[in-house]
Amino acid sequence: MEQDVGRLVAECIERSGLSARQVAARAGVSASTVHRIVNGVVSPSVDTLDTITTACGAGLTMSAAPLATPEAAAGARSILDPLYPADVGPDIELWAGRIDAWADGDPVEIVEEAARASGVLHRPHAVLLSGEATVGRLASAGDASGQRWALSGAAGLDLPSFDDALPPTSVMWCEDPSTLEPLLAGGSLRPASSPDQATVVVAAAEPDLFLGVFELDRVVYAAPIQIAIDAISVGGDTADRAREEIRTW
Repeated sequence: MEQDVGRLVAECIERSGLSARQVAARAGVSASTVHRIVNGVVSPSVDTLDTITTACGAGLTMSAAPLATPEAAAGARSILDPLYPADVGPDIELWAGRIDAWADGDPVEIVEEAARASGVLHRPHAVLLSGEATVGRLASAGDASGQRWALSGAAGLDLPSFDDALPPTSVMWCEDPSTLEPLLAGGSLRPASSPDQATVVVAAAEPDLFLGVFELDRVVYAAPIQIAIDAISVGGDTADRAREEIRTW
């Protein structure tokens, strides 16, 4: 977060045509404060950030969007999934601590919190498709793309056969969604007009997501905990069925 703010301030200073010292003087803060913000050493308050950007001749706007953080799902799996490595990166460890605290150690709530924060429908560069398709169509496209892939969400709950219809809302994890989009789009599948209209979500997976995948009737599925997280994340009937399932664990 500090690094993102630092880049923002650095860009504002560059566009202003002023030096960092001049901006600091105009904003009424020390030059060292601006230096520390730009270098990601400190995270300024909103008031300080607004003062600095105003001194640069820029307006500060704020917005909120649904979380779509892969580290949240990874953090939950690091707590619950014995196949997940014990030694994880600091971002995953941070999310594991948050989720464990929010859920008070309750496994069902851990999955719920991870689903809420991992936001598969809102992942950058995710391909959202609506319409009908067989499981085999997705599996064949995944194999043809030459990359690792795994089905999750509703497909992971139902474990349909190769020739069965794909249940909504299903998730297809892969290494590069852009290579799968031309193999899937067309015919009965078309771009979804909004996340809530999607019946298939094709999203980029971190390498660790493929830990614990399993194959059934030529179809690769994500690990059970990942399936539960994704099923709750997409919402609706899929989420309700996932909640019933994880309460039996």
